[in-house]
Amino acid sequence: MRSAMVATPLLDIRGLTVQVDGPAGPVTLVDSFDLALAAGDRVALVGESGSGKSVMARSVLQLDPDVALSGSIRLGGSELLSSGEAELTRVRGGRVGMVFQHPMGALNPLQTIGRQIAEPLLLKGVPRRTALNRARELLDELGVDRAAQRLRAYPHEFSGGMRQRVVLAMALIGEPELLIADEPTTALDVRVQQQVLSLLDDVCRRRGLAVLLITHDLGLVAGFAERVVVMYAGRKAEERPVRPLYAQPAHPYTSGLLRAVPRIDRETQRLASIPGVPPTPSARPAGCAFHPRCEVRVDRCSTEIPRPRALEHGVAACHLLGDDAEARP
Repeated sequence: MRSAMVATPLLDIRGLTVQVDGPAGPVTLVDSFDLALAAGDRVALVGESGSGKSVMARSVLQLDPDVALSGSIRLGGSELLSSGEAELTRVRGGRVGMVFQHPMGALNPLQTIGRQIAEPLLLKGVPRRTALNRARELLDELGVDRAAQRLRAYPHEFSGGMRQRVVLAMALIGEPELLIADEPTTALDVRVQQQVLSLLDDVCRRRGLAVLLITHDLGLVAGFAERVVVMYAGRKAEERPVRPLYAQPAHPYTSGLLRAVPRIDRETQRLASIPGVPPTPSARPAGCAFHPRCEVRVDRCSTEIPRPRALEHGVAACHLLGDDAEARP
């Protein structure tokens, strides 16, 4: 079942399944995943490490050649899974920009910052001077001091927050319609995290970009996203607007994630945690993958995969929900 919250999607993912070869046969990393974003949407994709968030996002641009993709990924009505490499090259860094995890790993230490930011334009045949001028303008826009001089610098000469601005400039220089930001605040301190998110919010608002923000931290997304998709073990657990989800989570996994978020409005001796660990893709439990860690599981949870159920606001996949329920008992 698909959410009806998005009409005329810019990005429309239906039944996406991602598999990789394993010693005993195919291993499913993402299982029948649906997602839709309209122009200008702000969607956060959250879940613990290993839940399949980055794999799903990278599949939009088909960045991993060793995986098998099935289902449908449509961008502006055009099917990407059947597109040739030439069309995908135009989409990557063009209609879709991507901010990768760990900016130091996303940058070439042997090339100048200016050359790396300008590369998408240079590959399209834009004259070097024009491309570098555009790179300088972007660094100015993103708050990098002395942008013209910094174009000649190398990645190791930038701080973590400044490197993240460079990676964002690389994603924006092709004037995308959709920006995928994969853990853009990883390894940054709290103050710099807020700076990066504020910058992302400002830039995307002015440009009218649709944004898919990937993170493991529900505490980060409340002020940025309009809608949250919770992912567990390669499957969608819940998808709802921010306010209903934070006020009354419908899936036990979402409840556990929210309980683990530090709160400044109350004293806590010890943060809550979800018992157990997420399963590996090759050892996903039968039935609901979350049932071994769930405190409210019932018998059918261990044998039957829950189907997404429509709520007043969004969907959630839990056996404890009735077809018309708004939250679990």
